[in-house]
This record gives sequence, structure tokens and C-alpha cells, in this order.
Amino acid sequence: MIQIDDIAGSIVRHAGDAALRNDVDWEVIRPGLLALADHSGGLTALQAALERINDPDVPGVLANWFKRLAEEQRKADRKIKRRVETGLAPLQTTLMGLSGAAMIAGLAGTIALPVAVFVFATLAVGAGAVWFGRMKVLDTADQYEDRAQTLNSLAKLCHDK
Repeated sequence: MIQIDDIAGSIVRHAGDAALRNDVDWEVIRPGLLALADHSGGLTALQAALERINDPDVPGVLANWFKRLAEEQRKADRKIKRRVETGLAPLQTTLMGLSGAAMIAGLAGTIALPVAVFVFATLAVGAGAVWFGRMKVLDTADQYEDRAQTLNSLAKLCHDK
């Protein structure tokens, strides 16, 4: 099993290569950067790895990488939230309104009460399911937002070095 210290050391070595103007594949680096952000000891491991280098360009390269990845995470967060607010939120509101209207119609005698109760229950369950789905999707968006904040903290650590 790869330790977080090994991942931090590898990322710093890749940053050293990039500081020397060697080509570094973003798709190779990205999972390591995410692992540092997601692991509870990522900040400490990165600090330790940064202590072992003496190239002043490496922290700048790392900070740029962390900022780039944080922006990717923020874009993913905004994309999810936009879809939720333009798709699921209006659907939930519509289902809740229709279920209330069905119950009012049933109580007013416009439609038979058993039919109104059935329609109300069906639409209310649908609204609840949409609400639950919204909360699950927004939880994922919050994870992207939290990861972006962590990546910005890691970038700040690199700038402070």
C-alpha cells in the first residue's frame, strides 16, 4: 500500500521535473494531488516533502497545480448546483404544489376524496424522492467545494514555503 508520504514525495519530484521544464503529464499528477487533498495527513506529508527540497521554483509549480485543480473542483461544484437548481428544484416545487392542489380539490368535493388522497400520496412521495435526490446531489457538490478549499490551503502552504 502506498503511503501518503510517498505520494507527497512523488508529487514534489514531479514538480521538480516541471520546474526544470521537463514535460509532466497532468493525468499522472492529478490523482496524487487529489490524494493529498483527501487524506487527513496530506498537509503534513506535503510540508515534510517540501522541507527536503532546495529548489525555490518547486513550491510555485506545486501552488499552481493545486490552484488549477481547485478551480476544476469549483467548476464541477457549480455545474452540479446549476443542474440541481434548474432541474430538480422546480420539479420538487411542482410536485408539492400539485399534491396540495389534489388534496384541496378532494376536500372541496371537486374530485372524489379517495382519488384525491391517492393522487396526493403519489405526488407527495414523488416530491420526497426528488428532495432526497437533491440532497444527495448537493452533498456531492459540497464535497467538491470542501476539496477545493483544501486544495487552496495546500497551495497557500506552497506559497508560504
